[in-house]
Amino acid sequence: MISIFLLIAGLTVYLLKSLDFIYLFQTKEYRVDRIMSFLNEENFLSLLYFRKIRMPGISLRNLLITQIIFLNSLLFTFFLLNQSQLNLLIFLLLTPPTAFLTMLLGVFISEIPVQIYRKKIIQQAKIKVAASDTVFIGITGSYGKTSTKEFLYQILSQKYKVAKTDKNNNSEIGVAISILKNLKPDTEYFIAELGAYRKGEIKATRELIHPKYGILTGIGNQHLGLFGSKENLLQAKAELLESLAKEGIAYINKDIKEWKYFADKTRVKKVFYSIKNLPFEIKTNLPGKHNLQNLLPCIALASHLGITKEQIQRVLINLKPVAGRLSFDKGINGSTILNDSYNSNIEGFSSAIETAQILKNFSKKLIMSRGLIELGVEKKQSYQTIINILYKTDLTLITTDNLFKSLDTKNKVRLFNNESLILNYIKEVMDNKTLLVVEGRFEPDTLHILFANN
Repeated sequence: MISIFLLIAGLTVYLLKSLDFIYLFQTKEYRVDRIMSFLNEENFLSLLYFRKIRMPGISLRNLLITQIIFLNSLLFTFFLLNQSQLNLLIFLLLTPPTAFLTMLLGVFISEIPVQIYRKKIIQQAKIKVAASDTVFIGITGSYGKTSTKEFLYQILSQKYKVAKTDKNNNSEIGVAISILKNLKPDTEYFIAELGAYRKGEIKATRELIHPKYGILTGIGNQHLGLFGSKENLLQAKAELLESLAKEGIAYINKDIKEWKYFADKTRVKKVFYSIKNLPFEIKTNLPGKHNLQNLLPCIALASHLGITKEQIQRVLINLKPVAGRLSFDKGINGSTILNDSYNSNIEGFSSAIETAQILKNFSKKLIMSRGLIELGVEKKQSYQTIINILYKTDLTLITTDNLFKSLDTKNKVRLFNNESLILNYIKEVMDNKTLLVVEGRFEPDTLHILFANN
């Protein structure tokens, strides 16, 4: 009886941990390099044995990997049916690492049909682009890409037939899928967001769309741990500007310290933009100066394409933040939420703190974060920068990241062991005079509870 219990327990743990690792790999786009970077920043034993189980989304790749997991479960059952209690106990203890190794195997096996599918989709997109007269606009940078894309789309749509990549689909395959879906025969301009974790990835997407115009947003240390060095990161972001159409224009953010590096990387006409030199008085209800920076290349390019100042201003005054990027929501207990949950980087984190500080009529201001990822050797330095900004405000940081607490000398950081404890604390203290900044990604269930409109 004990043997049967141990076998069932082992198989159950194996199945649940395997599904959780599918979820983890799915959030990391099934990239082994992103998983390894994640493991470098996490406690591996805690990941294996104490991580909360999460269920993956439904996709063809996940279904393929799940079949491998079920096949392994059958094989384990066959080989372990007549094993001793000691061997079954060892199996139970080793199921988490076994599940992780299964996931790695599933990723490698499923990569073969995935690559075949991707090549087919990308080739179809290339054919569609080659047959089109659409002018392509590429946007890249460490941050600000999606907001800039959405703002530019709204401004240009006043005068032109415009299409864009969906959400934050900025990889080569993501751009290809958006092209097949959104590029129409009458599309005049197509705005594509280009992202990367490695050198060469933006170049591949650039060669798919052959952009005439290129926009460089902000440069930070996001995904620095994957790029390996700041130089590699800069070279990757420069890939958009290096081969723009000869009659094209590169719009370069002059507020970044590397602006000259990028200017030297392109031979087309260069237009520099800066919040220190506005083209005209900009009236907008968008929060945060970072949104102003996101607007400037949109204004410059729209003006070049013949959209008047009055037309631009009419759009600007009605623009709303992209959801999850410093957008406002109603929270529980009548509170207000400044939602920056889509992603997190040092620049966005800092801007969220500064934006929250200037908001009045709140007796309590909190910012919750699980920490930043993939910062490599610059993680501690980046956290210290955030802490220094926090000290100049009346905000309290609530986090599960011990590094934030270890750097805190003024008791401005409250550390919790897990996300559930954060949620319990916030539910207790939130009221109609509370502002909560949600910085970076949290579990969907957590956000569902926090947001009153859910």
